[in-house]
Amino acid sequence: MILEPERAAVLLAERLSRPPAGRAVPPAGADDPAPPDAAGFPVAHRDGSEWLALRTLEELGIHCEANGALQDLKGFLIASSRGAEIVVSDRLTAEERLVVYASLLAHAVLEEAPEKPDGLLSLLRLPAHTLLDEAREDSGAFFSHLEYVEGREPSLRSSAERRAEGAAAALAQAILRGRLDAIPRYAYRRRRDRSANDGLRPAMGRMWLELSHRTSLALFWLSPGYRRLRSRPEISQLVRALESLTRAAYDC
Repeated sequence: MILEPERAAVLLAERLSRPPAGRAVPPAGADDPAPPDAAGFPVAHRDGSEWLALRTLEELGIHCEANGALQDLKGFLIASSRGAEIVVSDRLTAEERLVVYASLLAHAVLEEAPEKPDGLLSLLRLPAHTLLDEAREDSGAFFSHLEYVEGREPSLRSSAERRAEGAAAALAQAILRGRLDAIPRYAYRRRRDRSANDGLRPAMGRMWLELSHRTSLALFWLSPGYRRLRSRPEISQLVRALESLTRAAYDC
């Protein structure tokens, strides 16, 4: 599909992570005020954030608009080879629209995942050479997602759908906070890092890193507790440190 959710998630997170000073924001009074902390991310990131997200999505070719006809929905995303479009309810505040943008984008990112594990073993027993090598390149792919108003969601949802909702919520919060390091890398990045170093030792190092990232991704899908743990800043720092040590030790 024409939508590039991984690129959009990374770019939006990077822009939201910057301090509000120096951002171009709409004129005063051009948008509705939002209640503090409604989205669960720092108040310092509120000024102009929804406007910045809207401009970022449109820059990436995603058409965005507000519609007053939505009743049970906060918004929806439709993407295909013809383009991508996000429609949100015009009843939402600026901050609520920002949360909807992030949530729809998170679902699109996870939809692109070549693996959606129903269990840890089903993920780990996949051949290493199939692991997230290339992004899906189906030009005719179609994706849609509906973001429901609280209490209006379908009453019957499968366990796989509930897991997907939990993973998407964690990814959306990471985007809003500008901290994609708070989630497993393979949740939003499909392509592996390529190393020019050959030999047994670099290969062993790469294999260990792949196994670690895949295990982390499986736990991210399956365990709400792991998602909370993985989002802690000190855990993100530990993960970066361990990966750096592995790469240095194995020259990979």
